[in-house]
Amino acid sequence: MESREQVLMNVNLGSDLYILAWQRVGQLTNAELTGFVCSRDSLVRDMVVREFHGRPCGEVFEIAQSLIHGKKAVERETGYLILGQLGTPKRPFRNKSVPLILRGLAAEKTTSVQCAISYAIGHLSPELTFHDEIAGGLIRYLDLGKKSLRVAVAFAVSGVWTSKGWPILIRRLRSDTDLDVQDWLKISLATVRERRRQKK
Repeated sequence: MESREQVLMNVNLGSDLYILAWQRVGQLTNAELTGFVCSRDSLVRDMVVREFHGRPCGEVFEIAQSLIHGKKAVERETGYLILGQLGTPKRPFRNKSVPLILRGLAAEKTTSVQCAISYAIGHLSPELTFHDEIAGGLIRYLDLGKKSLRVAVAFAVSGVWTSKGWPILIRRLRSDTDLDVQDWLKISLATVRERRRQKK
């Protein structure tokens, strides 16, 4: 009998097999899904994260909270990615997630996990009181100079648009010649314009 992981690992995004595998993922328990977090296949991990996003319950939040303290970078990365969109679009665990993300922003040293933290910030759009602290962390990320982080920060800036560090972040990102960074910055700035319009 074919194992669940074999089913998930032998598919391509957008294919009929992917769709069928996705449907099967929905039948797995939270504990079973957690078993795939460290899969060597990024497609498998992506499906696990997406499935958890649609299960906004205390158990999944606790799973994500446990993962961000894991020894393996892939565990921590997955944990932050789950927190960023848990229960989309309402995100009922937003207020509980932000303090965890702030601690990760200050302490995490692995680039892939730092990227996941940045994406979580962009998705969650934390309360205004956290913006200055978050902006400082994102500026430190830019100081590292890594492309994947610069792209992630360009996505994250939409979540800290009231911070004192906002002008610094935008100035540095606008001076970045990488096209991916510029594309995500444009999207983030459009998001910010819409948020400002809604507040008027």
